[in-house]
Amino acid sequence: HNTTKVNMTVTKTYRALPGYFAAFPNEDAEAVDSSKINHLKLINHKSWKELYDSIPQDTATHEYKLLVVARHGQGYHNAAIERYGENKWDEYWSLLNGDEYGDWVDSKLTPVGKDQVRGTGDTVLLPMIQSLGFLPHVFFSSPMRRCLETFIESWTQVFQEYEPLQGGVSPIILENIRETLGEHTCDKRVDHSIAVEEYQEHKMETGHTIQWKYSEDYPESDQLWRADWREPESEMDDRVNEGLLEIFENVSKDERFISITCHSGVIGSILRDLNHPAIENLATGKVVCTVVEVEKH
Repeated sequence: HNTTKVNMTVTKTYRALPGYFAAFPNEDAEAVDSSKINHLKLINHKSWKELYDSIPQDTATHEYKLLVVARHGQGYHNAAIERYGENKWDEYWSLLNGDEYGDWVDSKLTPVGKDQVRGTGDTVLLPMIQSLGFLPHVFFSSPMRRCLETFIESWTQVFQEYEPLQGGVSPIILENIRETLGEHTCDKRVDHSIAVEEYQEHKMETGHTIQWKYSEDYPESDQLWRADWREPESEMDDRVNEGLLEIFENVSKDERFISITCHSGVIGSILRDLNHPAIENLATGKVVCTVVEVEKH
């Protein structure tokens, strides 16, 4: 198994394609500061539909996908980082379970965070879907509660106008697209039974019921997080790489439009794994999109 893992990470089976968004205009593009430029701006197409129609057709050796990758909205831990500053957060507060303003173990969204992702639903996702005329073919999410809540809040407006297939919504949960593991309590997952009790069969404002899809052997307690170890970037990139492989193995060739709800650290890893320029200062609740070429095996 370990040999396979090494081979997977050495052999990149996919890459981001330039020329669609301001974040990656050409092969030589540098990192962009998303607080200063609109990284989602379409640079060669007048609409999302025109962009989607221009994505290369699949070949005998490669498939092509449009990914819409969302960062969760502000969680109680994000609010604490703003309150105390990065240094004090890393040294002290991140190791605690919360403060007088709220708990942040497997953090939920703050009211501000819910407003942020509703705003993203209104200003980014809904116009995108209105232009394309259809929903993402497959939804994936991190299991962390802030991501489950982000999915619910951000897609509600869209589902009011566009009916999910069979009237149900079934995002696939992947452990490998969780935020950086270890030490920080906000990145420790609550027991599976707690998340199921809180979110499974969630009835959206639109009347749709969410059925989160977990693997059959999904562990009750968090098997990945450790109090005495923080995951280094290189190991995180390997783990997220495995998550990307899971995603591309879980979708058929006809499923070309993929939604992923995750974390800022994960988005950074995804971009590195795809050989895409970094998108810096990505605020909570924001979205990154990229066209990906996937090598078939």
